[in-house]
Amino acid sequence: MDFKRVKEARQLPCFKKRLIIGVVLLACFLPAAAQAQPRKYRVEKAQVRLHLDPDEKSPVVAKLPQGSILTQASAVRFRHNWVFVYYYLPEKDKTLAGYVQEPELRKLFPSFKSVLISNGSSISEPRELDFSQNYDFPLIWGMPEEKVLEVEGEPLGKEKSGETEILQYRREIMNRNCLVEYVFRKNQLTAARFYMLDNFIDNNYYISDFMKAKSYLKEQFGQPADDQVVWLDSTYKSKQEFWGQALGSGLLEFRSSWIIDETEVDLILTGSENRVALLAECISQKYKNLLSH
Repeated sequence: MDFKRVKEARQLPCFKKRLIIGVVLLACFLPAAAQAQPRKYRVEKAQVRLHLDPDEKSPVVAKLPQGSILTQASAVRFRHNWVFVYYYLPEKDKTLAGYVQEPELRKLFPSFKSVLISNGSSISEPRELDFSQNYDFPLIWGMPEEKVLEVEGEPLGKEKSGETEILQYRREIMNRNCLVEYVFRKNQLTAARFYMLDNFIDNNYYISDFMKAKSYLKEQFGQPADDQVVWLDSTYKSKQEFWGQALGSGLLEFRSSWIIDETEVDLILTGSENRVALLAECISQKYKNLLSH
């Protein structure tokens, strides 16, 4: 599939069009995959309550919508499955703190077998993102797992939790080595995620890639429905040369999202403990409610 023919995808059958558009949009990245425990989460359910204390009867500080990004404030678990987190409230431009139950969240740094991890070498000058690179993605929303296996072959990794199952593959996309995840809920394809396995020495390259991907999406599909630059600490806000350092420290985040037909595309750049995740996720609007149960 040629990236220059993105707009022609609008002529394709409805379900196939959603995922083809999603893959055209996605350049998702996860450097340093084998390093320390991640401290970033994303809300999976339709809504999650942020409590004052690790107790369901505790006062609710805020109701967090699906897709919200949380920063873990303490590695300690409270009452087995409660975590203490920070949440940036964009409408009030302030950061809240409280407790949420970890099963209602998803780690932004995925876990996978060592066979999927890159060779560990760091890249000082990465290649340019190639938006013209072909990548066939013949999948459609709602597809059962066995059909995806027929198309993509045996996965390198597989995860299962309750009614959610994830197939993991390694692919080269847009000049980046990527981990590709297909997410199934009740045996229906509901989302696709891509994570880059390359390691950049300078975190500013991730910011550059995010900006280029965002610019490309804007050219193809217009302004994002949601667009945020979040500073959890504004110390380096006026010093752009230190933005990479702020990103790796978990103090700076970038988020943009688009609604394209019935597909939601989220582009996120975040970091923690000098780990950076530039990820994009394509989610079926029709099947999105399956992910929140």
